[in-house]
Amino acid sequence: MSYLNTYQRSPATFAPDAHLTTPPETYDYNFVFPVKLLSSDRVELRPFVPSVHAQLLYDGIAKYPEVTRWLPMQDGSFSDVLALAETMRRNPATLMHAIYTDAPGPDTPKTDPKDYVFAGVMSCINASYDDMTAEPGYIIILPPFQRTHVLTHAAGTLMHRILDPESLGGLGLRRCQWYTTTLNEASQRASLRLGYTYEGTQRAAKVLPLGKEGIRPGRKGDYKQEHMTRDTWGASIIWEEWEEKVRDHVDALMARRR
Repeated sequence: MSYLNTYQRSPATFAPDAHLTTPPETYDYNFVFPVKLLSSDRVELRPFVPSVHAQLLYDGIAKYPEVTRWLPMQDGSFSDVLALAETMRRNPATLMHAIYTDAPGPDTPKTDPKDYVFAGVMSCINASYDDMTAEPGYIIILPPFQRTHVLTHAAGTLMHRILDPESLGGLGLRRCQWYTTTLNEASQRASLRLGYTYEGTQRAAKVLPLGKEGIRPGRKGDYKQEHMTRDTWGASIIWEEWEEKVRDHVDALMARRR
C-alpha cells in the first residue's frame, strides 16, 4: 500500500522590497475580517503599511532593541522588519496595526489625530471567522510611551473591535484571548488588569526562533535541538463577560488614562 503525499516544505521567500514601495491604496491586507482604522480619544490603530510604517518601526527597534525580546524576530534589522510584516500579511488570521498617539510627556495636551506620532505596533492575531475568536498580539510599545495611556487605549480599542457587536462597530466575536510566554510577567499583568481571566499554561507550546529566550531547551537529537521552547500563559474574555462587566471595566481604565 502506498500513500500519496506531495507536500514539500520550503522556507518563506519574499520579494526584494516586501511591499516597501507599495502605496497604501494598493496594499492588500489579506485579512479574514474587514479592515478599518480603529480609534479612541487618545490613540489610533492604523492598518500597517510597510511603505508608511516600516521605517518608523525599524527606527524604534534600532533605538530600543529590547522591545523585540519576546517577538519572533531574528536581528531587528530593516529586512527583519519587512519580513515580519510580510509574514503577518500572508496569514489571513493576522492584521498588523501601527499605534499613533500624542507626543510622549506627562504634560502633553491631547492632540489632533493628524499630529499624532508613532508609538509602536499591535496586531489582531489568530482571528477565526468560523470559531469567532481573535486576540491582541505582537505588541511593541516603544519605551517613551510605556507606563502611559498607550497600552490601555490600544488594547482596549482592539478589544472593542473584537467583542463589540456589529451594531457598535465591532466584529461581534465570542472570545478574545491573550497568550504570552510564561516568562513575560509584564504582559500577564497587563492582561489581568484589562479584565482577562487566566485559563492555564500550555507546556512546550511553541518552538522559538534560534537564539530566542525560552523556558525549556530543545530536545536532543531532534531537527530543532538548538531552538528553545516556550510555555504559553493564556487568558481570555468571552462575550458574556464582556457585556456583563468587562466592557465597562475597560472603558473605566481608558477614562482614567486620558
